[in-house]
Amino acid sequence: MIPTGNPDAARAVGRCYGAMFFAVFGGAWLLLAAYAFGRLSTPVAGLITFVTVLFVIAAVRLQRRGEHGKDAGENAIPDAEQKRNDRIFGIVNAVTWIAVFLVFLIFPRIGHEDLAIPAVALIVGLHFFPMPPLYRHPANLVTGACISVWAVTCPLLFHGDSMIGFVAAGAGLVLWASASWALGTARRLLASAGL
Repeated sequence: MIPTGNPDAARAVGRCYGAMFFAVFGGAWLLLAAYAFGRLSTPVAGLITFVTVLFVIAAVRLQRRGEHGKDAGENAIPDAEQKRNDRIFGIVNAVTWIAVFLVFLIFPRIGHEDLAIPAVALIVGLHFFPMPPLYRHPANLVTGACISVWAVTCPLLFHGDSMIGFVAAGAGLVLWASASWALGTARRLLASAGL
């Protein structure tokens, strides 16, 4: 199919989906951090959930603006390119989840269960780099680099539960910052599309 839609609006919708993923996974990492630091309580969990929901609501509102804008539908990206990107995205995510599973299977058996969470964070950070071009925004590469560097640095600086807490807190905050960045990008793209 020949592209007919508004590419800026389509990219904005994509950034909104990214913001939702960043917000939810960032919230999960922050819940793990609170647990590792011994600070997980109903008010803390409620606050993290509240902020996550605010991100998701903002992303859904912007996404709807993009999708309901004139010619802003999926036709802005050729079908063949979209299918290829979706396939690569699926492969990258499948490999990521398999690698995470193997970390939790292997690291305890070799006596390094303490390094499992930093290894998972490193995998998450690295998974941003082989993403298909449609998802390889500079912001995503910055996100991946920050999480990867933090995952490698934390075991050198911290130990035990504090290491897990700092790894998780860093990953969560980077993902929330990325959600904010994605929402800001989506707003700018929608404005340039006149939506």
